[in-house]
Amino acid sequence: MSTSNIDALPYYDKQVEDPAVKARAQALIEAELRSTPVVSDDDPRLPANVDVFPKNAALASLLDNYAEEPIRAIDASKYNPPSVAEGASLEELAEAVNRGRIGEGHMSLRNENVGVLQTYGPNAWLVRNYQLNSQLTELQGTLTNLKEQVTEVNRARRVYQEEQGEHLGRLENRWGDLVSSSVQLEMACTAMNSEVAGLREREAELRAEVEALEAQA
Repeated sequence: MSTSNIDALPYYDKQVEDPAVKARAQALIEAELRSTPVVSDDDPRLPANVDVFPKNAALASLLDNYAEEPIRAIDASKYNPPSVAEGASLEELAEAVNRGRIGEGHMSLRNENVGVLQTYGPNAWLVRNYQLNSQLTELQGTLTNLKEQVTEVNRARRVYQEEQGEHLGRLENRWGDLVSSSVQLEMACTAMNSEVAGLREREAELRAEVEALEAQA
């Protein structure tokens, strides 16, 4: 078969097993990749960045440059009880008391949130897990169906290409037989032409001899 169509029947043709052909194919692939435009980070076809903590700038700051740097831990020092030096002024003491009350209120709110989480969190977690498991089952079913479709397409392609390859092989053999027959016929015609030419020369010689004999008589 023609090497210009080596990719027409990949399940049947064997030219692709030739290292030289593989090298040429790889060179074509690399050339195509070099000519493919690079997708920029702001391409509209790419999904937008997700803001994980849209309402909390402090938590959002923990994820700054997370791709290049490790995620910073939460600074727990601001939750420590305030301390003042010995001999502090009334203003410093008042500020420390104010910070202590703020911290106490914050921790009280945190404890309340923890209580709510302990009460409703497990059930919400189970419900969400059930939802995710249902989605996972659905996606796995879709993936299985797609894999089966791909397998069926590849199987059909293989059967089709093998059948067509065998048909093309028979046609190629038939073409070779016809070419061989044509060559043999041409050789036979050439031989016959040579034989006819020889007979005509012999005929001319015999005619000349007959005419010579008649002239002598």
